[in-house]
Amino acid sequence: MLKTRIVSALCVSLLLAASGAEIDLSGYLPPAAGDRGGSLVRNAGFEQGAAGWENIDGTECSTGSYGINQTGGLHYRRPAPGGYRQVSQQIRIVPGRRYRFGAMVRTRGVTGEGAGICIEGYDDKYAGGGYVHNRTGDTDWQLLTGEFTAKPDRPDANYKITLYLRKNATGEAWFDDVFVNEIAPRLRADISYPTHHTLNPGGDVELFTLYEGEDGDGHFQLVEVEQNGGKLGQWKFPANLRNLKFRPDKLENGSFTIICRRIDPAGKRILAEAQIPMTFSPAPALPANAATIDADRRLIVGGKPYMPLGLYTQQVTRRDLELIAASPFNCIMPYKSPVLKLEDSKLTGDDAVAEALDLCDKLGIKVLFSLKDLFNEGDDAVVTRLVERFRNHPALLSWYICDEAAVDRIPEVAARRRLVNRLDPFHPTWSVFYQWPDFHHYVPCQDVFGNDPYPINFRDDSHIEGTDASTRAAEALNMPLWSVPQIHHTGFYNFGGTKWQENPVPYFSTQRAPNEEEMNTICLLEAMRGAKGFVMYSYFDLHWGPDKLQFERRWPIVCRVAERLKKLEPYLLSAEAAPEVKTEAVKGKIYARAFRAADGSTRVLVCQVSSGEGEAKLTVGDGETGYLSENGRTVEVSPGVYRFFGKNTTFDILRKE
Repeated sequence: MLKTRIVSALCVSLLLAASGAEIDLSGYLPPAAGDRGGSLVRNAGFEQGAAGWENIDGTECSTGSYGINQTGGLHYRRPAPGGYRQVSQQIRIVPGRRYRFGAMVRTRGVTGEGAGICIEGYDDKYAGGGYVHNRTGDTDWQLLTGEFTAKPDRPDANYKITLYLRKNATGEAWFDDVFVNEIAPRLRADISYPTHHTLNPGGDVELFTLYEGEDGDGHFQLVEVEQNGGKLGQWKFPANLRNLKFRPDKLENGSFTIICRRIDPAGKRILAEAQIPMTFSPAPALPANAATIDADRRLIVGGKPYMPLGLYTQQVTRRDLELIAASPFNCIMPYKSPVLKLEDSKLTGDDAVAEALDLCDKLGIKVLFSLKDLFNEGDDAVVTRLVERFRNHPALLSWYICDEAAVDRIPEVAARRRLVNRLDPFHPTWSVFYQWPDFHHYVPCQDVFGNDPYPINFRDDSHIEGTDASTRAAEALNMPLWSVPQIHHTGFYNFGGTKWQENPVPYFSTQRAPNEEEMNTICLLEAMRGAKGFVMYSYFDLHWGPDKLQFERRWPIVCRVAERLKKLEPYLLSAEAAPEVKTEAVKGKIYARAFRAADGSTRVLVCQVSSGEGEAKLTVGDGETGYLSENGRTVEVSPGVYRFFGKNTTFDILRKE
């Protein structure tokens, strides 16, 4: 229920710890050496086709752009019962150690015992393994994961990770991001706020922590702050609390270190620890173009809250910018930022970029400047040049530094964030990811987190449960959040393996773009889960592909979706406390959340994310009356009690002035 989620996510997880009696760790055993390491699976996302995998025949099982967001993936298709093809890969497993394995799986029309994943070992006979609950029917991308311990007395066993449709099952299944990881004690601790790893006087430090390892009664987390060789504070938190908040004092200007530990007091052991370097400094004078993040996770521009409402673009033209300036959108994220050039420009290089930025500023369009493709050797120098040249430009809003990078690239993305933060302390970095089961790994990669679930692909798609999962995972990080709502037709990217350039029929017959109802619901669900910025993907897709009149037909619809968000800005960016909404679903998956503006008026967002009929009972606060339904899907059935009715992906907004 939403009430429970709000309380746990926004209240309990932001518990402000108080320093109590100091805990003496002298005599405690230090953390065990070694860490979990990376995945043991080769070609885990099928980006290299069938390389490293067995039994991919190209017919029943094939690779291509079948993955999440049209990246590499495996497609398993069995239209009729018969056969039992197992796609597998041998994995090096150490006896006696514990492992976690899994994959992202999507199904359509799967019958029988379903689609699944397992890991099994054999020497001269079966040596054990691990299995997960199979998926049947129609499901969006979901993480299937399990754990197992390799038997210590079977040193000669060989293990395989296997993807399959069970015997006699029919239908289609897609697999992506397969993994097998050794589980060893590890504590992840990263700064969720403030940005730039810089603390100002009177500010709180907020951490996101995640412990992976053995659990036990009495365990707890212990946070300490050290500076210049001295300990300045100690805070104790419950073992499984992920969002920690505390306020260091007695700090001097300069660097300091946060040390977070997992403690086993009964065994007098430090199970794991993480260290985070930070800087303490007085709040600086802000330049005129500064864009900063406040403690409520809002972007502040010109001293006022600012909601990015933008579009992904490629290169820009004067006509494009004029169209966007005349729309509800206020910013763009151009992939071609380092080489922007207006079509009639006589300038070259950075001067041409500056000219394009000047026009954006003249038209009132802010720019999320993309650096995301600059990760080759020597590109640090290019990034330094670009940031130093444009960090004072009035059109600059933020730096876009990463677009859906794999987990193994986190160190280089985190390093890029540190570089850009050091060069420009007055604009945040932003990165975007689709891999929601791994979101917790990406916290060190940016100041503002971004997620981009694209749930609508086929004509019969009728739910957005993938967006539900993604937004939940993003919200759990407690970071500033700008989401990427889907407005595009994924068929342009040959999703499903059919190239529209060769055969455009499936683009029209089996695939589709999200409709207005779905785009609104996607945006509102992201807002309910904490997004305070929305950068839609994408403007350029509206111009591309075999549907030559798509822009003419769909641009007004996209603008209406943006206009709805713009009208909600005073509510989504408000720091006012809003009443809790008790949601009791009768049918389907339905969520609701209230937002209260500074003038006291309230909006309640209601979203159905599931297929089929939906119905829910809503109670706002202690039974507030008088809310009116914008879409006519919700009625007050008794004083303070409301009934929502929906079907498939849909929404409502309740208003009270």
